[in-house]
Amino acid sequence: MAIQERGATVGAAVWWPYEVHRCGRQALALPVVAALLAYAAGSADSATGLLLGRSVLSCALPAAAALACAAVVARERMPELHLSLPTRYARTVARRLCWPAAVTASAAIVLVAALAATGRRALDDPLVLLWELTGLTSLLSGGAVWATARSGSAAPAAGLVTALVLAKLLLLDRVVSGAAQALPALLAGILLTVRALRALDPGRAGEPPRTPTTEGPRT
Repeated sequence: MAIQERGATVGAAVWWPYEVHRCGRQALALPVVAALLAYAAGSADSATGLLLGRSVLSCALPAAAALACAAVVARERMPELHLSLPTRYARTVARRLCWPAAVTASAAIVLVAALAATGRRALDDPLVLLWELTGLTSLLSGGAVWATARSGSAAPAAGLVTALVLAKLLLLDRVVSGAAQALPALLAGILLTVRALRALDPGRAGEPPRTPTTEGPRT
């Protein structure tokens, strides 16, 4: 039993760094850069800067997390090899998505804590802001993963993220508060992520698996 546990520990120590490498640097760097940008925007003091700062503060990190998740799904160049392995490809993708999700969660907590500690005007309630970031991140990331899994490219995911952010800033924020948007966005994001992983699962509904690729059409 002790030998098996030690073997599992050693395997995980080798396995998880490999998964981080497969995610790519952008999957881990994008949320951090977005958090720094959001902090800088949230530090504005003027009325115009405060309005822009709140918009960037609420959307920069979720949008960056969504693009990072789309990059993870689209990064695999030979997904056909995964289909021959005992572990399902959808499970592999889900495991890799844990990394940008963890980095985003850490960046969001540090961002909100830093704004609260410095008493920035753009921050009304730390817990409300964290709840809003959670809901929007779930929606944008779920939509990006779903678009990438269905189309086989990260380009539609970028367009979908842009459209959702504009819809939030120009339409939803005018009639519904960010806190009220969080729960529906969270649930919608979870649903889209589940549907995306099912689309990557081979043999469902008698259809061939949709495996993302970054390669262009062959001539």
